[in-house]
Amino acid sequence: MAAVPEGSSLARPLWAAGATADAELLSLRERFVTDPAGTDLSRLRPVIARSWRRSLACNVRPGATVLEAITEPQVDEQLLICAEPVLTDLERLCADTEGAVCLTDAQGTLAVFRGDASAMRLAERTFPTIGGRMSEDLIGTNSDGTALEEGVAVQVWGGEHFTEALQGSCCTSVPVRDPLRRSIRGVLSLMLPYSVARRVDPRSILLTVQGAAAEVTRALAARLAAREQALMAEYLREVRKRGADAVVAMDDRTTIASRGALNLLEQSDYAVLAAYGRETGRLDQVVERDLTIGPDRVIKLHARPVALGDDSAGGTVMRLRRARPRNVLARGAGSAPRQNAFAHMVGESLALRRALEAAGTACARRNPAYVVGEPGTGKARLAEAIASGLAARTVVFDCRAGAPFGIDDIDREIADGAAVVLRRMDVCDETFREELTGLLRVLEQPGVVLTMHKVSDELLPLIGALRGVEVGMPALRMRREDIPSLVTHFLARSEGRATRVSPRLLDALVAADWPGNVRQLQDAVVTAAARAATSELRVDDLAEAHRRRLARSRLTRLEEAELQQIREALIEAGGNRLRAAAILGIGRSTLYRKIDMYTGRGFELELQPDD
Repeated sequence: MAAVPEGSSLARPLWAAGATADAELLSLRERFVTDPAGTDLSRLRPVIARSWRRSLACNVRPGATVLEAITEPQVDEQLLICAEPVLTDLERLCADTEGAVCLTDAQGTLAVFRGDASAMRLAERTFPTIGGRMSEDLIGTNSDGTALEEGVAVQVWGGEHFTEALQGSCCTSVPVRDPLRRSIRGVLSLMLPYSVARRVDPRSILLTVQGAAAEVTRALAARLAAREQALMAEYLREVRKRGADAVVAMDDRTTIASRGALNLLEQSDYAVLAAYGRETGRLDQVVERDLTIGPDRVIKLHARPVALGDDSAGGTVMRLRRARPRNVLARGAGSAPRQNAFAHMVGESLALRRALEAAGTACARRNPAYVVGEPGTGKARLAEAIASGLAARTVVFDCRAGAPFGIDDIDREIADGAAVVLRRMDVCDETFREELTGLLRVLEQPGVVLTMHKVSDELLPLIGALRGVEVGMPALRMRREDIPSLVTHFLARSEGRATRVSPRLLDALVAADWPGNVRQLQDAVVTAAARAATSELRVDDLAEAHRRRLARSRLTRLEEAELQQIREALIEAGGNRLRAAAILGIGRSTLYRKIDMYTGRGFELELQPDD
């Protein structure tokens, strides 16, 4: 056979034999760890050099002799079923070669590990053979983790492993890809002792593992469930109807995207579409929206639910096309508030930009304003930003019942030229609200900004006296396309090691129910970042309470409406369940039963009426 080119990622290393070569690799690694910028890695294959650099950047300890990181593998049942015959055949091969075969999930966690008895004993002394985390950012260069990073087949020989624990083996790994989405569903690997592998042509090993991975993919394609075939049929029907439009079809397990969609969307956009797809299914009707999926990048979404021939949740077919943004902040002179006073408001969704447009109008015209929105949406921050555009000095008053100030204090601050922010007007004393209404009636364009959960009949006289601009702060579920940028923002401001978010976690965050809105999302991300041990934030890093919330059971359309009514009643009643039951027109025991039911399913109900 012709030799594999030395520059190939699959080539045998220059020193594939002998103790001298091992010593040379060890010396090179020691120099690299102490002086990465000044160490020449040109003698390494490019794929290994890149991996070493990533390993060092993740602070992997090269001297580790035991690998202890463990978690629950996330391998779907279909992959395990399809891989079983292939794993059995490779296991027979291992009996003659003192090797082992393994299958990891898409994050590099070992789900299956089998092989020769001596190989199994050696492996079990080195790392957890089930649940062991082989991702490159945890244990450095290894065929499983490096194959996931590179997205292609990888062979790692002996001393090329970054950690000492793996340097006695030669490993070949091939990603197993989903037959529809082409995403990686797992990694199939063959591990051989260094003494055996050095006598075998690396191409023979590679062809064996590649053939096995291809057989698993073919089995996956053959086992496409009836619902997946139905989803594919709906996708093809839409593509034929719409021609050049971008088309995406998805259900809970499968996403099919046309070439136009692949060119139009970023990876994080699919999580946003999945959330709106679930909304379409709950409503059981066509949903049309304008979505901002990047700065000045607006798409028009047309989503329709489709039945997939079983009793479970159906799917969604979406048509996407570029659209010009409408009714959003103008670029140019009118964008100054967005760039300055409102620069801290993260997101580019149309819902947010319309709120900022109204806020900018109040600042430009020197008008008072009132900001309306659910708890945690950021009403207080936006109100203070508006106030800073009305006057050089801002004073904030929290108007919840029993606040230690009076109407004279507010009058004095306004007279001194300050802009006044009055928070939580919907829970203030009735007497105070009436006094404030009287004060505002005699003032001309006062520098006052109010915040409230919603506009009630009791607040109408106050709002009429204010004569201000209404600013509606959207709930997070109305601006899901902003969640990826919000998560990145919170992660950058945290003090943890994590610098990026795993696709699986991002999907869960975008799809989650956030009754506490942005504040609740921030708490989940910051708490997880403080617990993260690697550079990638994962579902496992979430606090248990947050993880339960993300894993909650799904609601029907009627249940979702009922849950929102209960939340609003509890907020209006200040947490008093008896009063909340009266607001809802139901008995106290009925309300208690419903609260227990929704809480048991992982939903938060009793939120504080904070901004």
